[in-house]
Amino acid sequence: MNEKTIDSYLTFRLLNDLFAVNVSQVLEIIETGDEHVITNMPKAPETISGVVNFRGNVVPVIDTRKKFDLEPRQAKEKSVIMVFNIPYHETEHIVGAMADKVVDVIEINPSEIRNVPEVGKGIDSHYIEGVLNRNGQFIMLLNIKAVINKDDIIDLKGLSEEAKTDELVVQ
Repeated sequence: MNEKTIDSYLTFRLLNDLFAVNVSQVLEIIETGDEHVITNMPKAPETISGVVNFRGNVVPVIDTRKKFDLEPRQAKEKSVIMVFNIPYHETEHIVGAMADKVVDVIEINPSEIRNVPEVGKGIDSHYIEGVLNRNGQFIMLLNIKAVINKDDIIDLKGLSEEAKTDELVVQ
């Protein structure tokens, strides 16, 4: 990677932890609420919160807290949905991922990124492509293609198709 390349990253919180994804992967940020309600889907995989209407499309939403085995979200707790375009098998899939709060967009020089430390057999860090220490705060840089992997895409595609055939009206 070219040392002079500076990339922009969207930072967001899950509980007390700070994560970041490259902004080139983010289509939009949606605040949940009256205008964007997540509709539950029967028989959906555990990590999928449901579906949401995004520009007239039925978009599945992953609960990142469940995906990362974090404390579950409370029913009335505020959240945002980061909408991603994930390429898989020469097709792009629009997928949402929940976050507690979007924090900022920051610029990162690749020389600032550190390798993920090896901390033991029980820790699964394949979602993280690097760690950044900025102002005393650790930021975990996510590999969104690992977070939303091919198995998720297959599950999500089936969920989206089921929602379309059921003529689900998402508000």
